[in-house]
Amino acid sequence: MLDRDKLSVSVSLILVGLALSRVVELPAGKGPVFLSLTVLGSPLRLELSKAWLVAPLLAGLACAGTDSILRSHPLSRGSTFAFWILPGLATLLAAIFLPWAPAWPYWLGGLALTGLFLPLVVVAEYHTVDPSDPRYNLARLGLNVAAYLIALVLFALIYRTRTRALLSATATLAGSGLLALELLRGTQQSLRRTGLHALIVGLIMGEVVWALNYWRMGSATAAMFLLLTFYVLTGLSQQAILGRFNRRVLLEFGLVALVGLALLLCFGP
Repeated sequence: MLDRDKLSVSVSLILVGLALSRVVELPAGKGPVFLSLTVLGSPLRLELSKAWLVAPLLAGLACAGTDSILRSHPLSRGSTFAFWILPGLATLLAAIFLPWAPAWPYWLGGLALTGLFLPLVVVAEYHTVDPSDPRYNLARLGLNVAAYLIALVLFALIYRTRTRALLSATATLAGSGLLALELLRGTQQSLRRTGLHALIVGLIMGEVVWALNYWRMGSATAAMFLLLTFYVLTGLSQQAILGRFNRRVLLEFGLVALVGLALLLCFGP
């Protein structure tokens, strides 16, 4: 049975951390930290603000809490790494986005949404440990929707920063690869096999973002284009893992891609 005490404690600690990151200021004179380095012969300067410093800590807390909860499942065996992905990324994005809220009502709304979203994701993860769980199909559907939603927000964040192609492509590779691993976990195949396909998806998405950096495109349009690309790639990977990849599947996803591109061209912001 799901340990609701652990769930409530984990979510509460994350929400408290998000709240403190809003009200607690850095000491006077301790502004953003700038990191300068040289990558592939080119100088690179990174600004590490308070949000970027706090976000990994809270994401780690979300992963630790999820791991503790999932290990209480009677059928939990071995590593639970793949189950950490959505809670960890959701917390990471919340910690980055909430400080950008223009006013307190928006910030409170975002905090409340995070407090609702996180436990739902963890509960859904718990019910996908056992494929014979009566709630498995509903939980898997919810996790798929959450994964694509997080992907959209992640792509918008990465493209909005307008950072160097090396950084944006690497961040996209990592984020897309992790989200693809969560989606492909639904095939119930080995981690080695799904991990290979997830890595391929991440590499392709990184290449796409690298190319997009040379185009003038709005953040919303770019994020939706990347989401469409990610959806097609993960869908094809799922079919390949399940041994269903054929001409019909390729045509179906090709049609989805064409329709999506047409809609973006006609109605994209």
